[in-house]
Amino acid sequence: MKYNNPHMSEQSPRMGNAVSRAIGSLGLKLTGWKLVGRMPDEPKFVIIGVPHTSNWDAISASLAMLASGFKYTFLIKKEWFFWPMGPFFRALGGYPVDRSNGKNVVDQLGTLFETEEKVCVGFPPEGTRSKVGQYKTGYLRAAYAANVPVFICAFDGPKKKVVLDRLFPLTGDLKTDNAAIKKYVDETWTGVNPERQ
Repeated sequence: MKYNNPHMSEQSPRMGNAVSRAIGSLGLKLTGWKLVGRMPDEPKFVIIGVPHTSNWDAISASLAMLASGFKYTFLIKKEWFFWPMGPFFRALGGYPVDRSNGKNVVDQLGTLFETEEKVCVGFPPEGTRSKVGQYKTGYLRAAYAANVPVFICAFDGPKKKVVLDRLFPLTGDLKTDNAAIKKYVDETWTGVNPERQ
């Protein structure tokens, strides 16, 4: 069944139903946050949530994804996939990664991107809510390996908006791309806690 949603493109990975979208919309309304922008017209991509300065980032992003019906995948240690948590995390988009078998996470993500028709993997590139000088590069390594673009989802703290911002052009050079994305985010967006940005 097709539904009209101004935030979704035809190729966007989807999940949920009218009930989950209503719950997400209500949650955004109650917390005072809004979702603006549109997902890219791409079936596969990496999405980064930036600037990540507060626990509210995860809450507002989750509510926004529920409200829009957008499905994104997030990485979580395979050890968390036990009953009853495993089914719960899978339903939310969790993807188990095994850090002990010698196969790195980028390789495991490559398998995910190869086998799924539509998939978006989310990363908080800071890796923490604290201030960082540069982003961790796992999100770029995953994008390069899977030959998919990077999309920026920004947290506009002062305006309480989750902004579906833009695809960022990549050069293929890890340091250059990472620095350019961080510079763009720092110059364009202010997080919930700007002092941590």
